[in-house]
Amino acid sequence: MCSPAQAASCTALGATGDDGSSVTCVTYPTSGDTRLVDLTVHSAAMNANEIVRLLLPTGYDPQTDRTWPTLYLLHGSGSGTSGHVDWTTNTDVESQTAGHGVIVVMPDGGNVGYYSDWISDPQKWETFHLVELRQLLERNYHANSDRAIAGLSMGGFGAVSYAARHPDDFKAAASYSGALHPYADYPTIRTQVWSAGKDVRTLWGDPTTTSGAAVWQQHDPYYLADKLTGIPIYVSSGDGTKGPNDPDPGSTNTEAIVNAESQAFTQKLNDAYVAAHPGASGDPLLTTHFYSPGVHVWSYWTQELHASLPLLFSAIGA
Repeated sequence: MCSPAQAASCTALGATGDDGSSVTCVTYPTSGDTRLVDLTVHSAAMNANEIVRLLLPTGYDPQTDRTWPTLYLLHGSGSGTSGHVDWTTNTDVESQTAGHGVIVVMPDGGNVGYYSDWISDPQKWETFHLVELRQLLERNYHANSDRAIAGLSMGGFGAVSYAARHPDDFKAAASYSGALHPYADYPTIRTQVWSAGKDVRTLWGDPTTTSGAAVWQQHDPYYLADKLTGIPIYVSSGDGTKGPNDPDPGSTNTEAIVNAESQAFTQKLNDAYVAAHPGASGDPLLTTHFYSPGVHVWSYWTQELHASLPLLFSAIGA
Protein backbone atom coordinates (compact mmCIF):
# COMPACT_ATOMS: atom_id res chain seq x y z
CA MET A 1 0.00 0.00 0.00
CA CYS A 2 1.01 3.61 -0.30
CA SER A 3 2.98 5.06 2.58
CA PRO A 4 1.42 8.03 4.43
CA ALA A 5 3.78 10.36 2.59
CA GLN A 6 2.85 8.86 -0.75
CA ALA A 7 -0.85 8.83 0.05
CA ALA A 8 -0.84 12.60 0.30
CA SER A 9 0.20 12.84 -3.34
CA CYS A 10 -1.46 9.68 -4.69
CA THR A 11 -3.28 9.83 -7.97
CA ALA A 12 -6.06 7.35 -8.59
CA LEU A 13 -7.02 6.30 -12.11
CA GLY A 14 -10.61 6.56 -13.22
CA ALA A 15 -11.25 3.47 -15.34
CA THR A 16 -12.13 0.45 -13.22
CA GLY A 17 -12.37 -3.27 -13.87
CA ASP A 18 -15.63 -5.04 -14.49
CA ASP A 19 -15.80 -6.14 -10.85
CA GLY A 20 -14.94 -2.70 -9.48
CA SER A 21 -11.22 -3.27 -9.03
CA SER A 22 -9.31 -0.03 -9.42
CA VAL A 23 -5.94 1.68 -9.34
CA THR A 24 -6.05 3.69 -6.14
CA CYS A 25 -2.51 5.05 -6.09
CA VAL A 26 0.20 5.81 -8.67
CA THR A 27 3.72 6.56 -7.47
CA TYR A 28 7.14 6.99 -9.11
CA PRO A 29 9.81 5.21 -6.98
CA THR A 30 12.79 6.88 -8.66
CA SER A 31 12.91 10.64 -8.90
CA GLY A 32 12.97 11.80 -12.50
CA ASP A 33 12.29 8.31 -13.90
CA THR A 34 8.83 8.36 -15.45
CA ARG A 35 9.18 4.88 -16.92
CA LEU A 36 9.18 3.18 -13.52
CA VAL A 37 5.72 3.28 -11.96
CA ASP A 38 4.18 1.54 -8.94
CA LEU A 39 0.44 1.00 -8.90
CA THR A 40 -1.61 0.20 -5.83
CA VAL A 41 -4.54 -1.86 -7.07
CA HIS A 42 -7.58 -2.60 -4.99
CA SER A 43 -8.42 -6.13 -6.06
CA ALA A 44 -11.99 -7.25 -5.55
CA ALA A 45 -10.95 -10.87 -6.11
CA MET A 46 -8.28 -10.69 -3.42
CA ASN A 47 -10.28 -8.31 -1.20
CA ALA A 48 -6.98 -6.51 -0.66
CA ASN A 49 -4.64 -3.86 -2.02
CA GLU A 50 -1.86 -5.29 -4.18
CA ILE A 51 1.18 -3.63 -5.75
CA VAL A 52 2.15 -3.81 -9.41
CA ARG A 53 5.35 -2.32 -10.83
CA LEU A 54 5.37 -1.13 -14.46
CA LEU A 55 8.13 -0.15 -16.84
CA LEU A 56 6.47 2.05 -19.42
CA PRO A 57 7.80 2.33 -22.98
CA THR A 58 10.39 5.00 -23.63
CA GLY A 59 8.48 8.07 -24.77
CA TYR A 60 5.16 6.72 -23.50
CA ASP A 61 2.39 9.29 -23.95
CA PRO A 62 -0.92 8.53 -22.20
CA GLN A 63 -2.71 11.11 -24.36
CA THR A 64 -2.20 9.30 -27.67
CA ASP A 65 -4.40 6.59 -29.14
CA ARG A 66 -1.48 4.23 -29.59
CA THR A 67 -1.71 0.88 -27.83
CA TRP A 68 1.17 -1.18 -26.48
CA PRO A 69 2.03 -4.87 -26.09
CA THR A 70 2.81 -6.15 -22.60
CA LEU A 71 5.46 -8.41 -21.11
CA TYR A 72 4.56 -9.87 -17.72
CA LEU A 73 7.50 -10.80 -15.47
CA LEU A 74 6.62 -13.01 -12.50
CA HIS A 75 8.76 -13.34 -9.37
CA GLY A 76 9.68 -16.42 -7.37
CA SER A 77 8.75 -17.61 -3.90
CA GLY A 78 10.29 -17.73 -0.46
CA SER A 79 11.15 -15.44 2.41
CA GLY A 80 13.70 -13.59 0.27
CA THR A 81 11.21 -12.48 -2.34
CA SER A 82 10.27 -8.83 -2.54
CA GLY A 83 7.46 -9.34 -4.99
CA HIS A 84 6.92 -6.55 -7.47
CA VAL A 85 10.40 -5.04 -7.04
CA ASP A 86 12.39 -8.26 -7.55
CA TRP A 87 13.05 -7.89 -11.27
CA THR A 88 14.13 -4.24 -11.16
CA THR A 89 16.18 -4.77 -7.99
CA ASN A 90 18.08 -7.84 -9.14
CA THR A 91 18.39 -7.46 -12.93
CA ASP A 92 18.99 -4.81 -15.57
CA VAL A 93 15.50 -5.22 -17.01
CA GLU A 94 15.02 -1.46 -17.15
CA SER A 95 17.96 -0.90 -19.50
CA GLN A 96 17.26 -4.12 -21.41
CA THR A 97 13.75 -2.95 -22.30
CA ALA A 98 14.56 0.72 -22.91
CA GLY A 99 13.76 1.75 -26.44
CA HIS A 100 11.33 -1.12 -26.98
CA GLY A 101 7.64 -0.48 -27.46
CA VAL A 102 6.43 -2.62 -24.58
CA ILE A 103 4.87 -2.21 -21.15
CA VAL A 104 6.68 -4.48 -18.67
CA VAL A 105 4.28 -5.62 -15.95
CA MET A 106 5.70 -6.92 -12.64
CA PRO A 107 2.86 -7.79 -10.25
CA ASP A 108 3.12 -9.05 -6.72
CA GLY A 109 2.19 -12.72 -6.57
CA GLY A 110 2.51 -13.50 -2.89
CA ASN A 111 5.22 -15.31 -0.96
CA VAL A 112 3.91 -18.73 -1.98
CA GLY A 113 0.87 -17.67 -3.99
CA TYR A 114 1.62 -20.10 -6.83
CA TYR A 115 -0.17 -17.90 -9.35
CA SER A 116 -3.49 -19.57 -8.68
CA ASP A 117 -6.96 -19.07 -7.30
CA TRP A 118 -6.67 -21.21 -4.17
CA ILE A 119 -9.56 -23.60 -3.78
CA SER A 120 -10.24 -22.78 -0.10
CA ASP A 121 -8.30 -19.64 0.71
CA PRO A 122 -8.90 -15.93 -0.04
CA GLN A 123 -5.91 -15.82 -2.41
CA LYS A 124 -7.15 -15.37 -5.99
CA TRP A 125 -3.93 -14.47 -7.80
CA GLU A 126 -4.99 -15.88 -11.16
CA THR A 127 -8.12 -13.73 -11.31
CA PHE A 128 -6.23 -10.68 -10.06
CA HIS A 129 -3.49 -10.99 -12.69
CA LEU A 130 -5.37 -12.25 -15.73
CA VAL A 131 -8.75 -10.53 -15.38
CA GLU A 132 -8.57 -7.50 -13.11
CA LEU A 133 -5.04 -6.29 -13.88
CA ARG A 134 -5.42 -6.94 -17.60
CA GLN A 135 -8.56 -4.81 -17.71
CA LEU A 136 -6.98 -1.99 -15.70
CA LEU A 137 -3.92 -1.89 -17.96
CA GLU A 138 -6.04 -1.86 -21.10
CA ARG A 139 -8.34 0.87 -19.81
CA ASN A 140 -5.75 3.11 -18.16
CA TYR A 141 -2.42 2.45 -19.91
CA HIS A 142 -3.40 1.58 -23.51
CA ALA A 143 -2.26 -2.04 -23.23
CA ASN A 144 -3.38 -4.18 -26.16
CA SER A 145 -3.98 -7.92 -26.62
CA ASP A 146 -0.38 -8.77 -27.58
CA ARG A 147 1.04 -10.29 -24.40
CA ALA A 148 4.07 -12.39 -23.47
CA ILE A 149 4.88 -13.79 -20.04
CA ALA A 150 8.02 -14.98 -18.26
CA GLY A 151 9.06 -15.84 -14.74
CA LEU A 152 11.61 -17.48 -12.48
CA SER A 153 11.16 -20.44 -10.15
CA MET A 154 7.56 -20.21 -8.86
CA GLY A 155 7.13 -17.46 -11.46
CA GLY A 156 8.35 -19.79 -14.21
CA PHE A 157 5.59 -22.16 -13.17
CA GLY A 158 3.15 -19.23 -13.19
CA ALA A 159 4.18 -18.06 -16.65
CA VAL A 160 3.78 -21.47 -18.31
CA SER A 161 0.71 -22.49 -16.32
CA TYR A 162 -1.02 -19.19 -17.11
CA ALA A 163 -0.19 -19.51 -20.81
CA ALA A 164 -1.52 -23.08 -20.91
CA ARG A 165 -4.64 -22.45 -18.85
CA HIS A 166 -5.47 -19.32 -20.87
CA PRO A 167 -4.25 -20.23 -24.37
CA ASP A 168 -5.63 -17.12 -26.06
CA ASP A 169 -4.07 -14.66 -23.63
CA PHE A 170 -0.34 -14.99 -24.35
CA LYS A 171 1.70 -15.19 -27.55
CA ALA A 172 4.93 -16.46 -25.93
CA ALA A 173 6.13 -17.73 -22.55
CA ALA A 174 9.48 -18.23 -20.83
CA SER A 175 10.47 -20.14 -17.70
CA TYR A 176 13.77 -19.68 -15.90
CA SER A 177 14.37 -22.47 -13.36
CA GLY A 178 10.63 -22.98 -13.23
CA ALA A 179 8.68 -25.62 -11.32
CA LEU A 180 7.14 -27.07 -14.48
CA HIS A 181 5.98 -30.41 -13.08
CA PRO A 182 4.94 -29.63 -9.47
CA TYR A 183 2.74 -32.71 -9.06
CA ALA A 184 5.83 -34.89 -9.49
CA ASP A 185 7.44 -33.16 -6.50
CA TYR A 186 4.39 -32.29 -4.42
CA PRO A 187 6.17 -32.95 -1.08
CA THR A 188 8.51 -30.06 -1.91
CA ILE A 189 5.58 -27.73 -2.63
CA ARG A 190 3.78 -28.96 0.50
CA THR A 191 6.80 -28.17 2.68
CA GLN A 192 7.24 -24.77 1.05
CA VAL A 193 3.60 -23.82 1.56
CA TRP A 194 3.57 -25.11 5.16
CA SER A 195 6.72 -23.09 5.91
CA ALA A 196 4.72 -19.99 5.01
CA GLY A 197 1.98 -20.95 7.45
CA LYS A 198 -0.42 -22.37 4.86
CA ASP A 199 -1.91 -25.79 4.29
CA VAL A 200 -1.14 -27.05 0.78
CA ARG A 201 -4.58 -28.65 0.63
CA THR A 202 -6.10 -25.17 0.46
CA LEU A 203 -4.07 -24.50 -2.71
CA TRP A 204 -5.07 -27.31 -5.11
CA GLY A 205 -6.39 -29.92 -2.70
CA ASP A 206 -4.78 -33.02 -1.25
CA PRO A 207 -2.43 -34.39 -3.93
CA THR A 208 -2.68 -37.89 -2.47
CA THR A 209 -6.41 -38.16 -3.25
CA THR A 210 -7.99 -38.71 -6.65
CA SER A 211 -9.92 -35.45 -6.61
CA GLY A 212 -6.96 -33.45 -5.32
CA ALA A 213 -4.57 -34.97 -7.85
CA ALA A 214 -6.93 -33.93 -10.64
CA VAL A 215 -6.82 -30.28 -9.53
CA TRP A 216 -3.02 -30.38 -9.22
CA GLN A 217 -2.80 -31.73 -12.76
CA GLN A 218 -5.15 -29.01 -14.03
CA HIS A 219 -2.48 -26.47 -13.00
CA ASP A 220 0.66 -28.52 -13.76
CA PRO A 221 2.33 -27.48 -17.06
CA TYR A 222 3.46 -31.08 -17.68
CA TYR A 223 -0.17 -32.16 -18.04
CA LEU A 224 -1.05 -29.06 -20.08
CA ALA A 225 1.67 -29.38 -22.73
CA ASP A 226 -0.82 -29.95 -25.54
CA LYS A 227 -2.21 -26.46 -24.88
CA LEU A 228 1.17 -24.88 -25.66
CA THR A 229 2.14 -26.27 -29.06
CA GLY A 230 1.15 -23.10 -30.92
CA ILE A 231 3.27 -20.41 -29.23
CA PRO A 232 7.03 -19.91 -28.74
CA ILE A 233 8.24 -21.32 -25.42
CA TYR A 234 11.64 -20.72 -23.79
CA VAL A 235 12.71 -23.06 -20.97
CA SER A 236 16.01 -22.94 -19.09
CA SER A 237 17.53 -24.20 -15.87
CA GLY A 238 20.86 -25.24 -14.38
CA ASP A 239 21.74 -28.71 -13.18
CA GLY A 240 22.31 -27.65 -9.56
CA THR A 241 26.09 -27.82 -9.81
CA LYS A 242 27.87 -25.03 -7.94
CA GLY A 243 29.96 -22.70 -10.08
CA PRO A 244 33.12 -20.99 -8.79
CA ASN A 245 31.24 -17.91 -7.54
CA ASP A 246 27.96 -19.59 -6.62
CA PRO A 247 26.59 -20.23 -3.13
CA ASP A 248 26.32 -23.80 -1.89
CA PRO A 249 22.88 -25.11 -2.91
CA GLY A 250 22.45 -26.77 0.49
CA SER A 251 20.76 -30.00 1.42
CA THR A 252 17.70 -29.24 -0.73
CA ASN A 253 19.06 -28.53 -4.19
CA THR A 254 16.20 -26.50 -5.63
CA GLU A 255 17.85 -26.07 -9.01
CA ALA A 256 18.37 -29.81 -9.45
CA ILE A 257 14.68 -30.36 -8.64
CA VAL A 258 13.36 -27.78 -11.11
CA ASN A 259 15.88 -28.93 -13.72
CA ALA A 260 14.39 -32.43 -13.67
CA GLU A 261 10.88 -30.95 -13.84
CA SER A 262 11.80 -28.63 -16.72
CA GLN A 263 13.40 -31.43 -18.71
CA ALA A 264 10.35 -33.66 -18.20
CA PHE A 265 8.09 -30.81 -19.32
CA THR A 266 10.07 -30.03 -22.47
CA GLN A 267 10.06 -33.70 -23.48
CA LYS A 268 6.29 -33.79 -22.99
CA LEU A 269 5.93 -30.55 -24.99
CA ASN A 270 8.00 -31.96 -27.85
CA ASP A 271 5.88 -35.12 -27.85
CA ALA A 272 2.71 -33.01 -27.91
CA TYR A 273 4.04 -30.93 -30.79
CA VAL A 274 4.89 -33.99 -32.88
CA ALA A 275 1.46 -35.45 -32.14
CA ALA A 276 -0.18 -32.20 -33.24
CA HIS A 277 2.00 -31.92 -36.36
CA PRO A 278 2.51 -35.41 -37.79
CA GLY A 279 5.74 -35.71 -39.70
CA ALA A 280 7.42 -32.79 -37.91
CA SER A 281 11.08 -33.41 -37.15
CA GLY A 282 11.07 -31.24 -34.04
CA ASP A 283 9.42 -28.29 -32.39
CA PRO A 284 10.76 -25.00 -33.79
CA LEU A 285 8.65 -23.11 -31.24
CA LEU A 286 10.53 -24.59 -28.28
CA THR A 287 13.88 -23.14 -27.20
CA THR A 288 15.73 -24.78 -24.31
CA HIS A 289 18.91 -23.96 -22.43
CA PHE A 290 19.94 -26.50 -19.83
CA TYR A 291 23.29 -25.44 -18.45
CA SER A 292 26.05 -26.56 -16.10
CA PRO A 293 27.09 -25.29 -13.66
CA GLY A 294 24.01 -23.49 -12.41
CA VAL A 295 22.25 -23.00 -9.08
CA HIS A 296 19.11 -21.14 -8.01
CA VAL A 297 20.38 -17.53 -8.07
CA TRP A 298 19.74 -14.27 -9.92
CA SER A 299 22.96 -14.17 -11.94
CA TYR A 300 21.73 -17.06 -14.09
CA TRP A 301 18.19 -15.70 -14.40
CA THR A 302 19.54 -12.36 -15.61
CA GLN A 303 21.46 -14.15 -18.37
CA GLU A 304 18.36 -16.12 -19.32
CA LEU A 305 16.25 -12.97 -19.43
CA HIS A 306 18.75 -11.47 -21.89
CA ALA A 307 18.72 -14.64 -24.00
CA SER A 308 14.93 -14.92 -24.17
CA LEU A 309 13.91 -11.28 -24.69
CA PRO A 310 14.32 -11.41 -28.50
CA LEU A 311 11.90 -14.37 -28.65
CA LEU A 312 9.42 -12.68 -26.34
CA PHE A 313 9.62 -9.32 -28.08
CA SER A 314 9.28 -10.84 -31.54
CA ALA A 315 6.10 -12.68 -30.55
CA ILE A 316 4.36 -9.49 -29.45
CA GLY A 317 5.83 -7.08 -31.98
CA ALA A 318 7.84 -5.08 -29.45
